[in-house]
Amino acid sequence: MLCLPPRPDAEPPAPEPLLQPPTVPAIRIRRCLALLALAVAVATASAAPLDISAYPNLQAAIDAHAGGIIQLPPGEYTIDRALTLHREGTELHGPARIVQTNPKEPILRVVKTARVRVANLSLTRAVDRQQAEAPGVDVVGSQDVELLQLRVSDNHSRSSIRAENSRDVSVAGCTVINYKGPVIDDRTAPHHLSGYAFKAIDGTGIQMVAVQNGIIRDNRIQEIRLPANKDTVARYGLGQLTVVPKERGRLMSQEIFDTRFTNNWHQGSGIHVSNPMATSHVLVTGNFIENAGQGVDVHGDNVTLSHNIVRSAIIGMKAMHGSKNVLIDGNQFSHVDLWGIMLMPGAASQVSANADTASGRKVAAENVDGGTVVSNNIISWFGYGENSWNWVGDTSKGPATLCAIAVRAGQIEENPSIHDILITGNVVYDNGRDTVLVDGRWIKQPPRYRYALYVEREVQPAPVNVKVYANLLSPGSLGASNVPDSAN
Repeated sequence: MLCLPPRPDAEPPAPEPLLQPPTVPAIRIRRCLALLALAVAVATASAAPLDISAYPNLQAAIDAHAGGIIQLPPGEYTIDRALTLHREGTELHGPARIVQTNPKEPILRVVKTARVRVANLSLTRAVDRQQAEAPGVDVVGSQDVELLQLRVSDNHSRSSIRAENSRDVSVAGCTVINYKGPVIDDRTAPHHLSGYAFKAIDGTGIQMVAVQNGIIRDNRIQEIRLPANKDTVARYGLGQLTVVPKERGRLMSQEIFDTRFTNNWHQGSGIHVSNPMATSHVLVTGNFIENAGQGVDVHGDNVTLSHNIVRSAIIGMKAMHGSKNVLIDGNQFSHVDLWGIMLMPGAASQVSANADTASGRKVAAENVDGGTVVSNNIISWFGYGENSWNWVGDTSKGPATLCAIAVRAGQIEENPSIHDILITGNVVYDNGRDTVLVDGRWIKQPPRYRYALYVEREVQPAPVNVKVYANLLSPGSLGASNVPDSAN
């Protein structure tokens, strides 16, 4: 049994300093804060709680006040169709608890509108209807949407909070709890790439798809119900193939084809920023993510990932499929088991193609990976995550796996190389050398990663122009890195 060492006893509190009279600037700051608090209180008080009893249902009550500030009175409301906001300027506030009984419907939808704010609501599903086919919160085709202080729990679907084909969307201060469920991961199309399907657990806490100008800030995303352990695998038959192609696709390994099993059954992400051709300028900051397949999965341009904590995941974060100008700075990745940070071109990465004016073919837009900075991150307790039993010691997939930081070659030969990557100021820490608690004894353990930093060079298309400078890398089983500082 592996566990963290106990916390040392807390130091006694220091004696309180003698009180000093506040300075003039301090008095002014306090007055400003008091005025701000009063303004907020007045604004909140101006919206009287809605009298639900005057309407046939909650949706009718909301529709009657659409475009204004709607204050739901405290209580629990059961629905069987998604609450829908479609009028510009609508604000929906709690405190209230909404319980969806229909697994085919979202709990709340914001559709083709603008200037919408939803705050301080608890959104969940009925006890026997939690395995859902729809997101918990679904924002579609909208602009200037704020989702604040929401609690979305026990929504076992592909996404608990999802925004698609929208712009200027903020998700802040929300809690997402227990968002995963058993699924069939269908990779049968296109056949030439994979061609198979398998049993998995999947789910994403917060997802932005084809979103311009998004903010995902200060959220807590945790999966508690479905731990990534052997009992969960046995219970749902995870990893077993349900569709086996006659011939394996390019992305299907010979091992999976032969054994009819894949250990990549833990899917989904705490946060997913996707659709690299249409998603850009997204800020992901200050979030806490625990027990995820991938902490943060980035498929987009001009994405900033900063000051997040990812604890227990197969992958701390990855960026691929045409992710360009990504800033990964100041994050903590703890108890990750396959990669801490991974960058690579994916199957969707491509160079632009000229149009054939005679035939009228459209120009294929470029979708390349590169121009990215990986700086000031800390990766610790590598190989001690909840899913470590599934990965530790598995060296069958080559030296690029089980690395704290990896910059990889393209997923398929046609991918353009990832290029212009700066890796600086990162710390990869080998906790096993300090001794860890194993079966009641404190013992030293060899590192569970192969390289602290690995840049794939043996496979084409290989990374180009990777600059490495001033990192603190504890050596793995194969060394600290396969590239020197300031290497190309």
